[in-house]
Amino acid sequence: MRSARTRIAAAALTPLLIFTAACEFGSDGDKKADKVDKVDNKGGESAPTSIAPPPSSVAPGSSADTRVPTSAGPVAGKALTSAQLKAALVTQNELGKGWTVTPGDGAAYGSSPMKTVEVACQPLLDVMTGAGPKAAANAGETLATAADKGTTTRLDLVRYDGDAFAKTLDAAVLIASKHDCLEVVATNVKGERTAYRFDVGEHQPQFGDGSLWLDVTWGDEKTMADPDAPTMTSRLQFVRVGSVLVRFDSRPENTSFGAEYIPDAQVKTQADKVAAALKG
Repeated sequence: MRSARTRIAAAALTPLLIFTAACEFGSDGDKKADKVDKVDNKGGESAPTSIAPPPSSVAPGSSADTRVPTSAGPVAGKALTSAQLKAALVTQNELGKGWTVTPGDGAAYGSSPMKTVEVACQPLLDVMTGAGPKAAANAGETLATAADKGTTTRLDLVRYDGDAFAKTLDAAVLIASKHDCLEVVATNVKGERTAYRFDVGEHQPQFGDGSLWLDVTWGDEKTMADPDAPTMTSRLQFVRVGSVLVRFDSRPENTSFGAEYIPDAQVKTQADKVAAALKG
């Protein structure tokens, strides 16, 4: 089922997804992948955005709860290695009928450094790109489903030491809940500018120790200013389970339709598997 929220464009772009390596949202394109037992430690900054959560009177954590959740929670558990994270990735059988899993190269999600003019917006783009806190271990794979053949999803498991990433996610969630940073321009180390438009997902389930569903559309400033220009929108899902980030990045094959979020059942399966691995 295609998303009606994404602008339909007549022209199709060359597929943006190259999931043999972690993808960037900036002007530099896709970064090179590291091996499974190595982590790409490029730092980086970027721009965030958010939409205020809809008012809700339902019980927290219920199936009807669509509020933007907080990311408050402990950073605890076993210090998983890249090999252990790889073992904690969901399998094709665990995802269910119609799903296909392609092993990844273990590249950590992240991007080249980017800086926003609006300093207060930085955490949101840092979470989006993986810039900021240094990853200690990582693993990844590519997911596809027969229910949405035009979308490919990169799944990353990334472990961080300390609570730096947890605080970054907290800050991003807070920005989203305040309806701040909806449109931001960021600059990379070469001075190249990229425009970002953010939208907090209408559905905000609560998983792990903190979670955030986020849409991001990006391009050069001229393209982004033209409502008729074809643009690509990625649907991002972040779940923090202790010291491990579970990240889904779903993108369409072209601009003629929109990607869909990974369903809650499959997200929960992955989050639960990470939680079990952390407990040892």
